[in-house]
Amino acid sequence: MLQAHRLMAGYAALVLIVAGVYLSVPVLRTPLWAVIGLGGFAAVVTGLLVHRPAHRWPWLLLAAGLLAFAAGDTYYNVLEAYFDASNPFPSPADACYLATYPLFAAGLFGLVRYRWAGRDLPSLLDALILTAGLALPVWVLLVQPLTQVDGLTWQQRAISIAYPLGDVLVLALLACLLAPRPAWGRNRAVQLLVVGTLTLLVFDIAYGILQLKDMWQAGTLVDSGWIVFYTAWGLAALHPSMVELTASVPQRESLLPRSRRLVSLALATLIAPGILLYEGLAGHPEDAAAIAAFSGVLFLLVILRLSGMVVAHRKAVARELALRTAAASLMEATRPQEVTAACDRTVGTLFGPGVAHGTILLPAERAVGLATNRTHLVPTTRLGPEIAAALGDPPTTLVCPMVPPDRPAGELPGALLAAGPERQLAEIRGSLQILASHAALTLERIALRREIIRTESEAYFRTLVRNASDVILIVEDDDTVRYASPSARAVFGGARLTGAALPDLVDSRDRRRVTEGLTAMRHGGAPETHDHWWVLRDGDRIEVEARCSDLREDPTVRGLVVTMRDVTEQRRLEHELTERAFHDPLTGLPNRTLLLERIERALLRGRRESTLTCLLFVDLDDFKMVNDTMGHATGDRLLTDVGERLSGALRRSDTAARLGGDEFAVLMEDARQPLDGELLAAQVIQTLGRPFSLPGGPLSVSASVGVATARDSTDAEELLTHADLALYAAKGAGKRQWRRFQPRLRVRMVERHDMRARLDRAIRDDEFVLRYQPVVGIEAGEVVGFEALARWPRDGGAPVPPEHFIALAEETGHIAALGAWVLENAAADMAGLQRLAGETDRPPYVSVNVSARQFGDDGFLDLVRGALRDLAPGTLQLELTETVLMRQDAQMHAVLRSLKDMGVQIAVDDFGTGFSSLRYLREFPVDALKIDKTFIDDIAVDPRQVALVQGIVNLAGTLGLDVVAEGIEDSAQRDLLAGMGCRFGQGYLFGRPMTLEKSAFLLGRPEK
Repeated sequence: MLQAHRLMAGYAALVLIVAGVYLSVPVLRTPLWAVIGLGGFAAVVTGLLVHRPAHRWPWLLLAAGLLAFAAGDTYYNVLEAYFDASNPFPSPADACYLATYPLFAAGLFGLVRYRWAGRDLPSLLDALILTAGLALPVWVLLVQPLTQVDGLTWQQRAISIAYPLGDVLVLALLACLLAPRPAWGRNRAVQLLVVGTLTLLVFDIAYGILQLKDMWQAGTLVDSGWIVFYTAWGLAALHPSMVELTASVPQRESLLPRSRRLVSLALATLIAPGILLYEGLAGHPEDAAAIAAFSGVLFLLVILRLSGMVVAHRKAVARELALRTAAASLMEATRPQEVTAACDRTVGTLFGPGVAHGTILLPAERAVGLATNRTHLVPTTRLGPEIAAALGDPPTTLVCPMVPPDRPAGELPGALLAAGPERQLAEIRGSLQILASHAALTLERIALRREIIRTESEAYFRTLVRNASDVILIVEDDDTVRYASPSARAVFGGARLTGAALPDLVDSRDRRRVTEGLTAMRHGGAPETHDHWWVLRDGDRIEVEARCSDLREDPTVRGLVVTMRDVTEQRRLEHELTERAFHDPLTGLPNRTLLLERIERALLRGRRESTLTCLLFVDLDDFKMVNDTMGHATGDRLLTDVGERLSGALRRSDTAARLGGDEFAVLMEDARQPLDGELLAAQVIQTLGRPFSLPGGPLSVSASVGVATARDSTDAEELLTHADLALYAAKGAGKRQWRRFQPRLRVRMVERHDMRARLDRAIRDDEFVLRYQPVVGIEAGEVVGFEALARWPRDGGAPVPPEHFIALAEETGHIAALGAWVLENAAADMAGLQRLAGETDRPPYVSVNVSARQFGDDGFLDLVRGALRDLAPGTLQLELTETVLMRQDAQMHAVLRSLKDMGVQIAVDDFGTGFSSLRYLREFPVDALKIDKTFIDDIAVDPRQVALVQGIVNLAGTLGLDVVAEGIEDSAQRDLLAGMGCRFGQGYLFGRPMTLEKSAFLLGRPEK
């Protein structure tokens, strides 16, 4: 750089000296002028040799042009000075002059080509606008007059016109070189070339004008213009910045031209109207056509320039939107991978779809030697094979150092590398720089956040260690404790820990195991162990869970870390939870899970020792009645007493278990034959049959037992299932019974499951029908009402007996839906019969059975209201069993009062078969009693039955209740009942259950 400036200073001083002598000594003008011209040529060649640009041929063409120009001047001056030729024109000198213009044009074109890579349409348009604006005065002042001057040959005219046109051509190419805006700084060599070219243009115009007026002569101040031209071009070649003119330079993206350029463009466009105004004021507008043509060209160029600005603005808006989106993504990023992904997406958006590109975010360690403090373009291959492979095919990469804005240059945090077409990289250069700075800020924020988290975590864990309930010990190689956390006092009590041997702090039975475990860890054992120790604490001992970790290689620890936790209470809770998991919480007996486990063990032992395993399934009879009448607290007390009594009646090898509710099981091991299980079942029934002492008084209950043996079962589940089937058979045989499993029970269970499936389908498809059994007055024989009975016909077979499907419906919960169907249809049918009977004082009533489940349904009262809608008042009777009335709760009283308010009659069905009590006859609004058929069957042959029925009839008469005798099948029964004062009866003697049509016929013809 210093050498270049010295060369420039020496060359400028030499030119000044020669120019001074040239102007002051006329005799030496010719040789000195040649020296000045050759000096410019020599300066350009010297600059090429000193600076060695990447491409030399443009500068060589410029040097050749200077040499041709100097040759022309020398030839011209020699003719005038030594051969007395006065202004020889044309001459060989003109040929040299004209040769300079294509040489200058080719050289400047080469500089434009290498300096500005790709297309730069805005700069080209700016150059054309400036060239067109300056070409107009040249045309008006020189070209146009030269076409009209007289006395010139065609050679003189053509040469005179060629000079200004050549200057315009050189000016246009120089404007193209100057027009683009570089990404940094101004180029001094370009400025010197511009100064020399403008000087050449101005003085060539002056030369042409003087030639037209025949006033030209050498040795005047006009010659100083060409001296400036030679000198400026020579200095441009000597300046170090001449190297940049043949190297590709990225352009700085700008939507608007710089203010100076804008002023220049404005002045260029105003030249045409200025000349036109001048000629108009002078009174001779001779160049209107030329001015109009140049104005049109300028107008089109300006329109194109504005269009380019609009397109550039749209691209800038798109880039700004992409950067905003990137800023939002970077604000949300919490990891470097997210920053890389955000930069990759943004670079892809900036390039646009379909453009091959690549993006890499290099960290600081990989960017060393690659990134500088200035964004620059580099060939992708120069980045190394690894980075080049990651960037892909694009040949050019823009390296953007990740320097945060307003941050002094220092250590780079990394670099953003974007590979793609060079032209597009130049367009989005500024956006990529902004993106790189934002990425740098984000990475700094992430690093700072991690550091803050690390610092806070250290403080957090330090606080945790000091306040944690777990004990943390650091143990030296000799098993002594170097550090103990403050929580150690809760485990070790007042014992001194620091310096004490860890094995001495545990129970004597665990010391050897502790010592061996620590030694094994130090000698290559597992890096972490887990064990349970008993630790001494103030004369007592507690159980701890101990974890040992080998952190001797950690510079912050350098020892074995033992973490202890008091698990004494935890072990107690585990034992309690285990107890709860395998035992019933109410009775303390084993539950189903433990029972199944013991059954499996008993089966294995029985196969091994040839003994028999028996299982008893025990169920309390009518336990629900106890809960409903005496409360659940009493029921729980009864279950507890049953469990205790059951356990006390067994051998020590047997197991009593509670399976749930009122179901118990007894596992009998080591039996010799099935009879042993049957004998135990009878013993259990007898034992549980004795009264239990409860807070409400003594209570007697009964139990049913099912017995199964291992001879019929292969595993525990099957044995339990068989015992359940046997229990079901025992309950079906009556209360206080036991039954042993038989294979036919399984067949019955399959049939029962089949019936359940068919019952579901029958309820869904309305397969049931109604039959009506008449209720008659015993003395007169008239029909007073009907009892609605549900029947289930079966295609191709006998109907299903009511006692089968009614019980099944109760069990499955379908009884509510079936009862609602019976009530609705029976009420509708009876309403039709009442209309058929016409107006009578006593229309026939319909009696419908209601189950306990249906009676407790929330929608039961609404269902009854709907059934009463078309019936005559007082003609709906609901039959309830004694079991329903024994519930004695507020809901029962409320429902019965509501039914009575609706005019519904209440009858007690099957009176005498259940918990018959005079109390509910007094408390509830009962209207009738229906004597069960079992009391009527033997009334004609059993005097005791007569007395019993007589008592019921007398009791009902005393309470003002009607009595209906069920199951009357012969006249003897009828006569006896009539003699007792029983007014109503029903049975096969009066009519079997019949269809609605037969019921209508019967109403029309009552019995006499």
